[in-house]
Amino acid sequence: MHILKGGDYSCRDDENGVLRRVAKTILRRRSLPLRPHSVQRRSLAAGENPMTSRAQTRLAWRPIFAFLLGWLLWPALATAQSLCVFDIAGTKGPLYSEMSEFALEARRWGVTLTPRAYIDERVASEDFKAGQCDAVLVSGMRARAFNAFTGSIDSIGGLPDYTTLQQLLLTLTRTDAATLMVSGPYEVAGVLPMGAAYLFLRDRRIDGVEKMAGRKIAVLEHDAAQVRMASRIGAQAVTADVSTFAGLFNNGQVDVTAAPAVAYLPLELYRGVGSKGAVIRMPVAQLTLQLLIRREQFPEGFAARARAHFPARYPALFDAIRSAENDIFFFFPPPDGELPKYREMLRQARVSMTADGIYDARMMRLMKRVRCRAEPSAAECSDSLE
Repeated sequence: MHILKGGDYSCRDDENGVLRRVAKTILRRRSLPLRPHSVQRRSLAAGENPMTSRAQTRLAWRPIFAFLLGWLLWPALATAQSLCVFDIAGTKGPLYSEMSEFALEARRWGVTLTPRAYIDERVASEDFKAGQCDAVLVSGMRARAFNAFTGSIDSIGGLPDYTTLQQLLLTLTRTDAATLMVSGPYEVAGVLPMGAAYLFLRDRRIDGVEKMAGRKIAVLEHDAAQVRMASRIGAQAVTADVSTFAGLFNNGQVDVTAAPAVAYLPLELYRGVGSKGAVIRMPVAQLTLQLLIRREQFPEGFAARARAHFPARYPALFDAIRSAENDIFFFFPPPDGELPKYREMLRQARVSMTADGIYDARMMRLMKRVRCRAEPSAAECSDSLE
């Protein structure tokens, strides 16, 4: 793809050269007399200077040509911004498809986004940081490096269900939250739900907090919170990334892993669960996907418009998440009496990690308000730990 220049205009040539030929034709015709020959003959018969007539004709038509050229080539004149999309399934995956649809919407706003699929989230994040991507879609845990506030939505035990998650996400689209979406050169242009993370067990007898001591648990190497959590319960942390944790679990190299339901079938986690394992129906975190942009590469107000666009997608996304959860076999609630223990353990860990700067204290306060609005009688609503 290259730049074609002619006169006062420029256009980005498409693959078939159609726009280039249109531009050349219009620019060439600017220099030709456009009046019919009969009119020219009458002008000459009247003693009119032919050169003066042609010059006047060109001047008269020039604004019309400029308008037509701009109208025809406007999509090509817009500078394309690269959108790097993490999707473990590549261009055939649901996240890439979602961002391709968003790119069509953005085009109506005068912004040309070019999606590019990444199957390795680390590479997508690093390319964005290095300026190789103008925008990127990554998990909330990866996004924490670019915006600590929204990156803390995925905190351990932060929200108990999808109702509170949706309330939080809608709150973030308000205009008075706009300043919190900006962090240095980056801005959050959208937050999408990915579903709750659940504990996947190879042995369903590991169904209590105390029983996880000494067991091997897969943790994402870039998330300090997971490493700290494993140490807190006395488990052996085995570091992995998004592309390797499922293999560790399925092959028996770890006893426990955490993942959203949408990973159950694509990553074949049912192989690791087998007939002796289980999935504990208790969210240990609410996972998100976050769209980040480099502010200087986009028109003013683009990120706000994008944030206002995504809530219309929430119902369909939550339906897909619930459908994936319905596909899980051996999806059991915690044993009697264990749920309060789990929640208190997660809360204490979250408070500790906030004090150490892993989580953003402003997001922790906001999520507590959302939780207490849903359950005012909860014990935490009368203390000031968060």
